Amino acid sequence: MQTQPRSEELAKTYDPATVESRRYAEWLAAGVFHDEPDPARPPYVISMPPPNITGRAHLGHGSTFTPMDILTRYHRMLGENAVWLPGQDHAAIATEAVVVRELAKENLTRESLGREAYLERVWAWRTLYGDEIYEQFRMLGFGPDWDRDRFTMDAGLTAAVYKVFVALYREGLIYRGTRLVNWDPVSQSTLSDAEVEDEERDGFLWQLRYPSEDGTFSIDVATTRPETMLGDTAVAVHPGDERYAHLVGKNVVVPLSGRVVPIIADAAVERDFGTGAVKVTPAHDPLDNAIGERHNLPMPSVIGFDGKMTNEVPAAYRGLDRFAAREAVVRDLQDSGALVSTTPRRHVVPVSERSGAIVEPLLSLQWFCKMESLAAPALNAYRDGRIRFVPERFGRTYEYWLENIRDWNVSRQVWWGHRLPVWYTPDDGVIVAETEEEAEKIAREKFGGAELRRDEDTLDTWFSSGLWPFSILGWPEKTPELEHWYPNSVLITGREIIFLWVARMVMLGLKFAGDVPFHDVFISPLVFDDAGRKMSKSLGNVIDPMTLVAKYGADATRLGIVRQMRLESQELRFDERYVEKAREFNNKMWNALRYLRSLPEGLPDANRLPPPADLSLADKWILTGLHTTVTRVTAALNAYELGVAADALVNFTWNEYCDWYIEATKAPTTTRAAVLSYTLSALMRLLHPIAPFVTEEIWQALPHDGKTIVTASWPDPEEIPTDPAAAARYETLKTVVAKARDLRAELGLAPREKLTLAVPPALDRDARTLLELHATATVVDDAALDRGQDPLLAATPRVPASLLRERYNRDLTRLAAEIERLEKMLANEQFVSKASPDAVAKNRQKLAAYEAERARVRAGLDAVGAEGGSGQ
Repeated sequence: MQTQPRSEELAKTYDPATVESRRYAEWLAAGVFHDEPDPARPPYVISMPPPNITGRAHLGHGSTFTPMDILTRYHRMLGENAVWLPGQDHAAIATEAVVVRELAKENLTRESLGREAYLERVWAWRTLYGDEIYEQFRMLGFGPDWDRDRFTMDAGLTAAVYKVFVALYREGLIYRGTRLVNWDPVSQSTLSDAEVEDEERDGFLWQLRYPSEDGTFSIDVATTRPETMLGDTAVAVHPGDERYAHLVGKNVVVPLSGRVVPIIADAAVERDFGTGAVKVTPAHDPLDNAIGERHNLPMPSVIGFDGKMTNEVPAAYRGLDRFAAREAVVRDLQDSGALVSTTPRRHVVPVSERSGAIVEPLLSLQWFCKMESLAAPALNAYRDGRIRFVPERFGRTYEYWLENIRDWNVSRQVWWGHRLPVWYTPDDGVIVAETEEEAEKIAREKFGGAELRRDEDTLDTWFSSGLWPFSILGWPEKTPELEHWYPNSVLITGREIIFLWVARMVMLGLKFAGDVPFHDVFISPLVFDDAGRKMSKSLGNVIDPMTLVAKYGADATRLGIVRQMRLESQELRFDERYVEKAREFNNKMWNALRYLRSLPEGLPDANRLPPPADLSLADKWILTGLHTTVTRVTAALNAYELGVAADALVNFTWNEYCDWYIEATKAPTTTRAAVLSYTLSALMRLLHPIAPFVTEEIWQALPHDGKTIVTASWPDPEEIPTDPAAAARYETLKTVVAKARDLRAELGLAPREKLTLAVPPALDRDARTLLELHATATVVDDAALDRGQDPLLAATPRVPASLLRERYNRDLTRLAAEIERLEKMLANEQFVSKASPDAVAKNRQKLAAYEAERARVRAGLDAVGAEGGSGQ
């Protein structure tokens, strides 16, 4: 049903502050973001990567979450069963760090509160502050189906987590064992690789000398962590290194500890690092640990979970902090003569993303998941095309990681999260069950009803996140949502979690939901500042998108971000000028609406086009361009080329519609209001996914179908009439106008000063009118131009003699002043004698150039008649 807009007067400028919150509230009240599974419509589903409940929106969210909103809005307008499913992650370590800091202000610790009271505090904190990022998402115009919001610790999702854990355990894929883990001595927990950041820091490379057991030789090794030498159990060299081949199998003595260790050969050793011989500390380095396992080496732990040296080291170092121990070890090595050299070196240090502490690789009794059998199907899904990466090159990253997969440490030493569904009997019997009731039943059946103690650890947050695409749809129940909306259509995420999250979702989705969790994986670009530096607090170059929203509005912020996104480069070098330009663009469209609403004939009764025979040349040109733009934007969105789509829309709307076409309609025609309205309505629908607020406001002010642009239909290019011949003719006219405008600029004509355009008498009225408007010209007939070609091509811009005389006289006055100034300067003997020869020569060249230009101007003036000329 056609709706006519309200007739109130429009504001002179578009003000996002008065529009955005009002429109968003209307959308929520109308429930436009909610949908139900509908098998009659093709599904289009995106599961929101769950932001942490500790999070605040940043530009990375802008480049990752804005595309999700764009694509969901676009596919909804296509008529698909489109839904964007929101949710949040409990973010175990990050949340615990925040709450522990809050407790410290009250002189409390989690241990002093006890587990139950502590968890009550965390839930209270989550209620008060956990949704802050959602409020920011609403301010950015994001429209997920808020009615379907989920949380990784919801009852249903928790039950799914335990079901998967128990199933994997009973299949023999989850086990308990002592292995090397990332340990955070501050948060006192293991960390996933995603929670460890590699930072370059200044340090030293120490070269140490290890004497042979029999005193006949020595071997030098290099290390950046000399305190770990107290846990060395071998020295390793590359098997192809001829320098050390004769030493393999012999023993050396580790300085300070006195431990006798073998020299072994292992291909993992880098021949070019240091001396080519490396110390092997299997309990404190991933590479050393792998070497230790291959060679069955002892693995003493010399650094404890508190970051202090253990009783495995000589008495002088026991209980020292690891860094204090480093200083003591270096001093003692130097005193003993075992320190060969100390060289400054910049190297990579693993740092906890949560606490900022340097991460310590430690052997720890943890729960692990075997990955090899889970990885194979996930690898095949990529290789046979069931999963596609955009850009494609990131598929190779996914493939490489799955080919080199290691077992997954799934346990964490924090209280906030999914507590391991593991219970122990007094004699260390292990029971794994989905619920406490099930565990007690097993205890009665297998252990005679022994009293049970539940494991204190919680699951790695990535474990619950790995189930996200199907757990939020109700799995393991066969819900309508799961039946119709799994697999999802696309996952949009960052490159840094391709393995940690993307691959795990694929593995677990194939294992438990029976299919890949999504078909496309769109990798969002990294965000840098305009100097190419990664944004960080330490550099002071972080930009809060909320600041941009307050300054420019959400639409301008979104459009400014999207226009800087390019698929292949995958680097968004953020430049705020794009956002500022986007705000100007919004006002440009607003002014186009105000112009349309100001036409004396008013808005058309219906938003439909006049018959093709009634359309003017400009009408046919703009409609042909609209057809091309719809096709181009649709193709770009389908290919995830969001920046290309945005540029196409801005360029056509600003340059073709708002400039050329609106100027053309200043000559009244019976069709202009209808074509202006039809084209602007279509453009608003095309732009709506990117800039939702301003497009709703403008669309509502036009004749339209439906209550909101959110559920309006996507423009169909087949419904837009095209006339390629007319469009080509208009483009020819634009080239004539461009020549005329160039001439105007060259002559410095004022806006109201008219050129003359000589045209053949056969030129049609439509083209004459457009030339007069666009070129600010008076069109006159010149039969001499009728040469049997297109009359438009023969059009020739001419300058009235009076304007030329005025311009030439102005130039002569200017040139006379410059020549007089230079002649006086060069006639001044003091200047000529004191100035450098080069300066004098340059000024003589300038004088000669001005004199030559004056001669040309005088010749031009003579050609048009020197009436009123200055004669200079």
